[in-house]
Amino acid sequence: MKNYMTVQEIKDNIDFVNLAITLKNIDAKSREDMKLVCEEEDLNIENLTSNLQIHSDIVTLINKDNIGQKIEGDALITNINKVPLLIFTADCVPIGIIDKKNKAIGVVHAGWRGTYDKIAQKTIEKMSKEFNTNPKDLICVIGPSIGPCCYEVSEELVEKFNTNFTNCNEKFYIIRNNKYYLDLWKINEYILETSGVKKENIINLNLCTSCKHDEFHSYRKHNQTTKRIGMIMEIK
Repeated sequence: MKNYMTVQEIKDNIDFVNLAITLKNIDAKSREDMKLVCEEEDLNIENLTSNLQIHSDIVTLINKDNIGQKIEGDALITNINKVPLLIFTADCVPIGIIDKKNKAIGVVHAGWRGTYDKIAQKTIEKMSKEFNTNPKDLICVIGPSIGPCCYEVSEELVEKFNTNFTNCNEKFYIIRNNKYYLDLWKINEYILETSGVKKENIINLNLCTSCKHDEFHSYRKHNQTTKRIGMIMEIK
């Protein structure tokens, strides 16, 4: 059984980055499990860096002074080689951000709170500040996460998002059998586009963790599991 999946568009077109997304037989919170993935994908386990995720909009710059440190926040950016950045999800939206021109990367954990606070936009803004990133040069990957097919929420939460995105003509939810389903994919695509990312440079894998719970950990489907999917990215 495979331990992780790769994104073919990234493998084929961006030669300075390794990007892997773990599957259900791996718990990304387990160091031993991540050793397997790092060995198979030639990632530097010694420099593996992740956040203490708190559903915030905090973006952390990883430099030579804080490699491997556990810092509260929900996004990581770096331009240092051989420093794998890791985020944990199990229904929340993982977003990988690649600056082709300046050879910098970012990874984002966007649950509904992070999405509401536009953490992807704030990550791009920090990359622009630190690395001179131009959003037009970015390739972004939206990884496995709960889709609008399954993400049932309250009408109150839908209205909260409607209030936060008042100038947008997009509809970010569907109503089915008098139930509300929020589309975190579409909202994050909108956030990326309004941040300056080209639509054709947004790769949405369209993999719903709830529908595909046999392949991925799902917080909702697997009774609030503590196991996590890992999106891991490294500059070679």
